[in-house]
Amino acid sequence: MPYTSIREAAEEIHSGLITPAELVLETLERIDALDAEIHAYVTVMREQALADAERLERELRTGLYRSPLHGIPVAIKDLIAVKDVRLAAGSKVLADNIAREDATVVELLRKAGAIIIGKTNTHEFAYGTYTPPTRNPWDLSRIPGGSSGGSAAALAANMCLGALGTDTGGSIRIPAACCGVTGLKPTYGRVSCYGVIPLSWSLDHTGPMGRGAEDCAILFDAIAGYDPRDPNSVSGPPVGASASLIAGPEGRGALSLQGLRLGVLPDAFVAPLDAEVRTAWQAAILVLKEAGAEVVNVDVQRPTLETYRTIQMPEASLAHMQNGWLVERSQDYSAVTHARLLAGQKITAVDYLQAQQTRRAFSSSLRAAMYPVDALVLPTIPMPAIQVAQIDQDIRVDGATENATAALLRLTMPFNLAGLPAISLPCGFSSAGLPIGLQLVGKPFEETMILRIAHAYQQFTDWHTQNAQPRRS
Repeated sequence: MPYTSIREAAEEIHSGLITPAELVLETLERIDALDAEIHAYVTVMREQALADAERLERELRTGLYRSPLHGIPVAIKDLIAVKDVRLAAGSKVLADNIAREDATVVELLRKAGAIIIGKTNTHEFAYGTYTPPTRNPWDLSRIPGGSSGGSAAALAANMCLGALGTDTGGSIRIPAACCGVTGLKPTYGRVSCYGVIPLSWSLDHTGPMGRGAEDCAILFDAIAGYDPRDPNSVSGPPVGASASLIAGPEGRGALSLQGLRLGVLPDAFVAPLDAEVRTAWQAAILVLKEAGAEVVNVDVQRPTLETYRTIQMPEASLAHMQNGWLVERSQDYSAVTHARLLAGQKITAVDYLQAQQTRRAFSSSLRAAMYPVDALVLPTIPMPAIQVAQIDQDIRVDGATENATAALLRLTMPFNLAGLPAISLPCGFSSAGLPIGLQLVGKPFEETMILRIAHAYQQFTDWHTQNAQPRRS
């Protein structure tokens, strides 16, 4: 199956050039051919997907066309419930767990006509940035990023046309950058987390992943909205992200960034950076300027990883205690996840509240700094995907030594703390042939803005159209 966007496939389905069943069969053939090496999927819903395709074909024959997602195969991270399908969250703790209902986002995808092709691998309970045993389709010796690494790897290898992931400290954007796809973390609460196994309630986001910004916009249109079943859900402005990419804002063409101001953060925020990442980032800024955007400097201090972990770790421990897993199934956790959950219990209430206070101050300063601009532009992660052998090891980035996990989280987790929408998209390749990610960060509820900027960039570049060819370095 050659590279095909959701929009391209939707037009072929709508015009009758391809049927949903044919598209599902092509996708399943691709999974059969590649996933034995990539390990993106934990469950392939072969029979259900084909049955759904036949039903959606019958709807088309009666004149019912639900949306651009009608008949499109979409993969779901195995942290998100799909009714009557195993929901294990990458852990032996839930090895026998079968979801009794669809998560809200899955309900909404089905309503839009999407076909759930399978469940993708996640780092155990989304508590990590690597997603073993999934491998990066660009280089099978590299990580796909995490914790939504299965979704990103499936997309990069054309084993689905769209996917859903979750993002607590960067878990949509990190794998999007590692695998050369596009991933959107919406504003906190904009997309329901009902039916999604929690990692950290005040940091968790659910969002779409696609080959390009337009695919993410189509998926976002389908899943965004207030959900009374999610206590953290918020009611935002009407959604119409995909339409805005086509029509453009009043007085400007769809591809023009004329009149927009983009903020660039200081080196103190982004450094250290791999030299090739820095070069790709600076080249992307030039493309955005040529599209009409004004680029200005924005000064804000980066929050520490300690602040993030002092909030995230006790919230994760509480979720596992409330579900009874930490007591009843403690022996079934991996050693690393179990140790992190126990460590979260030792963080005091005073330290947790202090971190929340620091978080509030950072969020306030960030929003104030962003007031004069429409979006921030920075790298997604400071280096290309690392070797599997480097997992949790110290690595060198531009002459500095830092833990690999800390490096992967450094440029994404600040925007989970602030709850702002952020998107990662491909902006180049390293000399080793590995994708490099560009991150755009918007103001609250301005997903449409960052999607439009990303889409405009992708009309002037072709990084997002490149196909991964599985190999080993």
